[in-house]
Amino acid sequence: MARHLKFTKLDVFTSTPFIGNPLAIVHIPSSVNLTQAEKQLIAREFNLSETIFHHEQDTIDASNPVVIDIFTPEEELPFAGHPTVGAGFYLLSRAPHLDSVTLRIKAGDIPVARTPGGARLQVPIDFKVHPSLSIPSVKDLQPLLKDADFVNGRGAEACASIVKGMTFLLLELASEDALARVQPYPAHLVIPDRDAVLGAWGVGFAGVYIFHTRADGVVRTRMIAGPVEDPATGSAASTLGGWLALRRGPGVHAIEFVQGVEMGRRSDIKVVVDVGPDSVIKSISLEGEAVQVMEGVVDI
Repeated sequence: MARHLKFTKLDVFTSTPFIGNPLAIVHIPSSVNLTQAEKQLIAREFNLSETIFHHEQDTIDASNPVVIDIFTPEEELPFAGHPTVGAGFYLLSRAPHLDSVTLRIKAGDIPVARTPGGARLQVPIDFKVHPSLSIPSVKDLQPLLKDADFVNGRGAEACASIVKGMTFLLLELASEDALARVQPYPAHLVIPDRDAVLGAWGVGFAGVYIFHTRADGVVRTRMIAGPVEDPATGSAASTLGGWLALRRGPGVHAIEFVQGVEMGRRSDIKVVVDVGPDSVIKSISLEGEAVQVMEGVVDI
């Protein structure tokens, strides 16, 4: 029997339609069951950086977590930033009496608070800074960049995980001009001896988050996952934000990220990191705006 599932499409980390990072939200009524394979096929069909599956409830209330599943065209993720910001914005826009809602994802329960035009969430963290990595292909496969364009030259680059299963090589560049010359990679990042290097954090996704910190403190970024570029990556921004905050020391650090410019899809991301006196990250929050741009039906 055919099943007809409604979907909503948002642009996240922007208040301007057709800018920011697109997100598809597929709504699953309680009477419908979808297999993992079906979810993966739907995500592949949308072909966005992420598609989420919203398990509908009779009512939305602050005490009852809303289950969402997060898929790329290739795999399910335990956490991703723009899908959770987008899901929080969508749910709160349908529940004007609420100031917050809790999302239940594979990485745990996430409280999401309403902000003017968007949402702010407490990022689930199992933060880990790994030993710096030297992976020659990461730089060798950037023909438009010279050694001087890399802050660390031909040396090793920082690597960190926001949770187990979400790891980013943090590639720092010397200028915005160098950032504009970055090219996609022919294949996804391969970390040699991954299990030994990353330990329990080595499962799941690994990507290259490329950044330059401007004189005004704004961090310009690009997220390259093999041949695909992502207009906005909340998990990567949260990871980089945590790493930068640890370098700055104890205190509360608010960091502004701008991503997606080179794709014509500027995304504005705010990350706030609280570093304790023991130089351990106490919390990370992620904030951004969103706007609805489309509705439709998926036929299964």
